[in-house]
Amino acid sequence: MLGETSQMSRLALLALVLGSFALGACVADTEEDIESNEDAIVSRKVDDHWFYSGPLPTLQNPSVTASLVGHTARVTGYLPAGTQLPNLPHVKTKAEDGKLRVDVVYPIATAAPGKSNSRPGTYSFHLAKPYRPNGAAFTESEGWHDVPWGGFPFIAYNGGIAFHGPITDRDNEAPGDLNVWYLRRGQVSAGCNRMMGEHVVEMSHVLGISMRKVYAANTAIRPTTTAKVKVIADYDSYEGKYIDVDYPTDNGAKRPAAVHGADKVVMFGSWVATEMPDGKDLPPDMKWEGGVSGRYYDFQGHAVQGVVCSMPKSSLAALKPLAAARPGGELPADFCAKKIACDERLGRTCKPSEIGL
Repeated sequence: MLGETSQMSRLALLALVLGSFALGACVADTEEDIESNEDAIVSRKVDDHWFYSGPLPTLQNPSVTASLVGHTARVTGYLPAGTQLPNLPHVKTKAEDGKLRVDVVYPIATAAPGKSNSRPGTYSFHLAKPYRPNGAAFTESEGWHDVPWGGFPFIAYNGGIAFHGPITDRDNEAPGDLNVWYLRRGQVSAGCNRMMGEHVVEMSHVLGISMRKVYAANTAIRPTTTAKVKVIADYDSYEGKYIDVDYPTDNGAKRPAAVHGADKVVMFGSWVATEMPDGKDLPPDMKWEGGVSGRYYDFQGHAVQGVVCSMPKSSLAALKPLAAARPGGELPADFCAKKIACDERLGRTCKPSEIGL
């Protein structure tokens, strides 16, 4: 029995190591776009836990379509007929088969030249880490090395290929020396689909991974969602038109309007989250062209507050029992609004006991 147990332990350890290798498979081998200055790394949120307080609930029968050329991810799902959703820039709804069909579109990144995307096909979500702080990953060229995951969810659908946070950050060019996360929507990854951090938080919640719970760092769960991920090489489409999203493109990304004409494109809007009333946690003006030709993308103009927020790792031990005592073990739907209001009132990050849950 002891020998059998030892063998099982070795097999479990091997599975853990192989799993770690797989989860690191999508990390870029070169990290030229990652800020390496030590002070900047300290000043950004590297191990915060992110939460969702937005209006989108978990969708019924969801599916995801990822367009490699369009650099978009579209979540399609259903809600009961009569459900009322607010007017959201990245969401379109319509009645279908006695239900409310909901389509949600996000910008994504794809593999850099010389790296490999998922092949076109259909995949299933098989693993998720709802809270993944900065930490180690493995690539063949670099071995084990630190990766700025940022605390955002990591939801894998094809081995180590996953939807996850943006990896990239930069100085916000405002007083306080704060580095902020942002997405380079183009061919920049080693195969994964990077997203704005707030977008992958919302997407996880919509797919049924509750982002109102408090998770242990790097804990892997098996998603209960039945959603499939359909990876396509061409542009995605909606009601007979090619899908684009009003977010800047970068490094090899080409909008469908440049190929098929603007009259054959449906443009979904976009949003970014802020926790500060002055927008200090937003990326600076980088003079990136948005979805409208000739117009720069204005992060401040797309910012919304109270939808996504974060809590530092040091607060999670006190926050977890407060969530566990509530129905479903979840924080209230207005948690982010309460947390941000408390931060503004006290002029610092509030402790869980000060938020008024």
